[in-house]
Amino acid sequence: MSLPSLGINQERWNRLLLKSYWVVFVLSIIVECLYLLVTDLPAEQFVSLYIVRPTIIMAFIVLLAECGVRYLPKHHDYVLISSATLLTVTVTAIHSSLEYLLFLLFFPIMISIFYFQYKKLLYAMLNTIIALICLYLADAEIRSNIPFIGLVSMLVIIIVYSGISLGILARGREVLKHLRTSYESNQELLVRTILMDKLAKTDALTDTYNHMAYHEFKDHLVEQANNGRISLHLAILDIDNFKKVNDTYGHKAGDKVLKIVASIIQSKTGSNDIVARYGGEEFAVLIAEKSFQEVYDLVEEIRKSIAITQHDAIEGLNVTVSIGLNTYMPGMGREALFQGADAALYEAKHSGKNRTMLAASMRSPRSDSVV
Repeated sequence: MSLPSLGINQERWNRLLLKSYWVVFVLSIIVECLYLLVTDLPAEQFVSLYIVRPTIIMAFIVLLAECGVRYLPKHHDYVLISSATLLTVTVTAIHSSLEYLLFLLFFPIMISIFYFQYKKLLYAMLNTIIALICLYLADAEIRSNIPFIGLVSMLVIIIVYSGISLGILARGREVLKHLRTSYESNQELLVRTILMDKLAKTDALTDTYNHMAYHEFKDHLVEQANNGRISLHLAILDIDNFKKVNDTYGHKAGDKVLKIVASIIQSKTGSNDIVARYGGEEFAVLIAEKSFQEVYDLVEEIRKSIAITQHDAIEGLNVTVSIGLNTYMPGMGREALFQGADAALYEAKHSGKNRTMLAASMRSPRSDSVV
């Protein structure tokens, strides 16, 4: 597994950048209006040159950026960097007498840092350098205010600033790589922990839960049942005459029978039911969120399915199971739940086997069930 990509939430960040462009647009209008209060130019001339004209141009640029992000999603980053360059060029060109505004050309470089990619930063740096040179060559007022050595100095400053930005990106990517490595290591450790936990709770032969896992699940489910959140039932199944199977056909054949019996139980129960190998040939099934009738019908279906299944390991013969069934009542306690089911199983064993018996507290005329 890998650390989530930096592209996550890119659409949201693009929207934030576009909003920042609109903020710059509004702020430029506000600043121009403030300058209107102190300018020596006639109001009509100032409004035409420094408010209406830049407002129209900047609005057009931001609207182009909106369209570019929407209709050119693969190139949204370059669209936004280019738009930032055009905005700064517009402001700088209109106010060419204010040479300090040339430093606004750093704006595209700052925007490119959001993308955390070297090529975007280099693209922004190239845009800034080209924009500065074009402004210098095209605008006589800028040339008169800034000597050639001043232009060279600004280019050096842009390159140095871009170099610092590259260093920041390099450090950030180094940190990201470390985080990615740590993340993947933690994920691998988590997977190993889950697998080890599963192995610790799984019976190797039957692939059901083991005795330890059964008790953990039982304690948790009993707590839920005590709070009245769920209904809980326990069925204990024991393979009849299993010692005879082992003595006659060997333990290897007995293991194969155990696997098949376990697979039948698992196939009949639901994903929320807990099937555990409790002892040698004994299985415990914890069933929640079902009515007594549904549970009774389920264990009967399991018993009958096992009884009609032939086993090649024992020359095509069948085995049967006896079942003890108990339903949890609030306040009963986990030991009483098990003891009731175990006593019912004992009675089933001594009443002819291959049958389902209910715990004494649940006894009804139908408590004896055989094929």
